[in-house]
Amino acid sequence: MMSVTNVRWSALSNGIAATLLVLGGCSPDDAKNTGPTTGAGTGAFPTAGTLGTSGTLATAGAAGLPRAGSTSSGFAGTPGSAGVPGGVAGRPGGVAGVGPGGAPAPGGAPAPGGAPAPGGAGGTMAGAAGALAPVSGAGPTLPAIDGECPAFMNGSTIMVAGHRGVAITAGAAGKNGPLLFYWHGTGGSAAEAQRTLPAAVRMEIINAGGIIAAFNGNMSSGTAGDCSGTAAHNIADFDAADQIAACAVKNHGIDPHRIYTTGCSAGGLQSGCMAQMRSSYLAASAPNSGGVVSSRPWQDKHSPAIFTMHGGSQDMVVVTFSQTSATLDMAAKTHGSFVVNCNHGGGHCQAPAPLQTAAWQFMKDHPWGFTDSPWKAAIPAGIPDYCKIF
Repeated sequence: MMSVTNVRWSALSNGIAATLLVLGGCSPDDAKNTGPTTGAGTGAFPTAGTLGTSGTLATAGAAGLPRAGSTSSGFAGTPGSAGVPGGVAGRPGGVAGVGPGGAPAPGGAPAPGGAPAPGGAGGTMAGAAGALAPVSGAGPTLPAIDGECPAFMNGSTIMVAGHRGVAITAGAAGKNGPLLFYWHGTGGSAAEAQRTLPAAVRMEIINAGGIIAAFNGNMSSGTAGDCSGTAAHNIADFDAADQIAACAVKNHGIDPHRIYTTGCSAGGLQSGCMAQMRSSYLAASAPNSGGVVSSRPWQDKHSPAIFTMHGGSQDMVVVTFSQTSATLDMAAKTHGSFVVNCNHGGGHCQAPAPLQTAAWQFMKDHPWGFTDSPWKAAIPAGIPDYCKIF
């Protein structure tokens, strides 16, 4: 089982979070607004109280951190921080006017304080989907680093945690890019990722400082079992994925909220299995002719977003992939995941280019910890109409 389907991905761009300022104070016409005091006078006319001091400028809320995408597929921003309370009240007005032997002249009224500033606006996105809010006070639970971290050099093949061959496509460190794990089909190799993912997509990831980690067959020294039954990959391979994820966040500046996985056939089953067995840090999984043969225990309470792609009755090699997709979909929905299922009606690993593009948009639109999917109210324009919320 081997994927050769082409994928187009949308580009990332930075969104901008808006801030608002509100000024509290008074106008020159408010000269009568002076503080009430009294006093005997000698002048012919009462002297007006001086103008009370206006409220100070309220400080705007901090901007939300955007995760922006292209105009075709946005990456949602996080909401802005609450605004600092508004300006202080104005000081009392001027001293009382004085008159010849008469009653004391009243002072002016105090000037009003500045109005409170509203909270900072939420981060915006460049695409059609809405913004996402992170889980308050929570974040991905990354594995502990075990031993020496590999160097993430573009074009290299690394040996990590017992796995003797993971092909790395990488950009410059420190740019908060995404990490994508790719799992090939039976009989395939890590080169499948290079053939399946278009050059423009690889360049997008490189330019964003991201990493594609493509596993080169079942080369782990462990004997933990197999998610697909084909021996194309091993459950022990997830130990290598753990080390890559933890080291990539620590040493390469990968955004821990944007760790994803995909793959086709045996690799699609591996990416479905990874969603359950590495739910603590995986943000989303998009199996192509994959899913799970049988549901496995979830690693923790977090629920990665799931986007399954499969064909009809002809999408079958030993197992029927519409069924393995549905098995993962149901288990994920029950666990609390947001799930989209796409039946393209074609053959095995034959997800068309628009669907592959939609899968990447879905992953970008669902970082770790989102509380409300931007796809919940309606699937965004441009997504194939056979994609349905499960």
